[in-house]
Amino acid sequence: MRILLLRTWTTNIGNGFIDKGAKAILSRAFPEANIIEVSGYPNFTAERKDIGVLPEPLSEYENRIRNLTRSKAPHLDRFVNVSDFLDADLAVLPGCILYRYTLEKYLPTLKGLKDRGIPILLLGAGGGDYQKNTQKYVKSVLRQIEPIGLITRDEVAYKCYESDVEFAHNGIDCAFFINDWYQPPKADRQFTNLAFDKIDEPAAFSNSENVIRLDHFPFEQPHGDIYQKIKKYWKQSSFFDKENFFVSDLVEDYLFFYSNARVTHSDRIHACLPTLAYGNRAKFWFETPRGALFDRVLDDDIEKNRVKLDQAKMSHLKSEQVDALRKVVSE
Repeated sequence: MRILLLRTWTTNIGNGFIDKGAKAILSRAFPEANIIEVSGYPNFTAERKDIGVLPEPLSEYENRIRNLTRSKAPHLDRFVNVSDFLDADLAVLPGCILYRYTLEKYLPTLKGLKDRGIPILLLGAGGGDYQKNTQKYVKSVLRQIEPIGLITRDEVAYKCYESDVEFAHNGIDCAFFINDWYQPPKADRQFTNLAFDKIDEPAAFSNSENVIRLDHFPFEQPHGDIYQKIKKYWKQSSFFDKENFFVSDLVEDYLFFYSNARVTHSDRIHACLPTLAYGNRAKFWFETPRGALFDRVLDDDIEKNRVKLDQAKMSHLKSEQVDALRKVVSE
């Protein structure tokens, strides 16, 4: 069996945790399968190039200037993805994909796979939001690509879209399988991990023992607009002024700190999630619809307390997800 694992883009290192967790699920469900990882970064780049270097225009004059930075022929009509040149028995797209931000970039690839008769499965899928306009757009895409199944990462996504696919399973985020993919080495100490880029780092933790400050955006966005570049530079300037900052281009490096955590405090879901997967405590400091993925796996409120996973419960949920994957593929 040949499986295309359609990755998103690791401009956010948390996407890497999702992708590798998805690979662990597929390996567990189909141990004899040949799993080929394919990046969605070409899609990301093409869409960013279509936007141009200026942010959304505020006036007709700005729009004229903006158009000077755009290609006459849309990049999303002209780029290629490695999956365009591979045959497979199944294509799997995991992660926070059920909204326009991701689907718009991946739609040309997904349409191409469907036209070639390659079944598509959405795995550990959730949305950035679940507003009516978002649901309308996602449902239209589901009609176009006709996936064989949808395994969601939160109950909100499941209830929104279960009637739009032939097979649906109320599952969990792929990154909860990250400890099945990789077991980092044991450190000589435990760390207090701080990963904040949406809100200011709480001052109470500045003098905590063995603090590590992690940046989840290790790669500059070479194809972002000017506003995005300035915003990123501004946010990171204060980060690099602090002690014990950490940036890496390697997923395993981040997992080293999360697996050896005393506790992780973050406004990033996928800083907390691998910490939990490795049996450690975490607290989430941001309110977002994406946080719904914690609801099925935690008995306590991660936005109020430092929490740990019930490992027996997690083991059961993971087995259910693997079984659901096998079922939808075999039908």
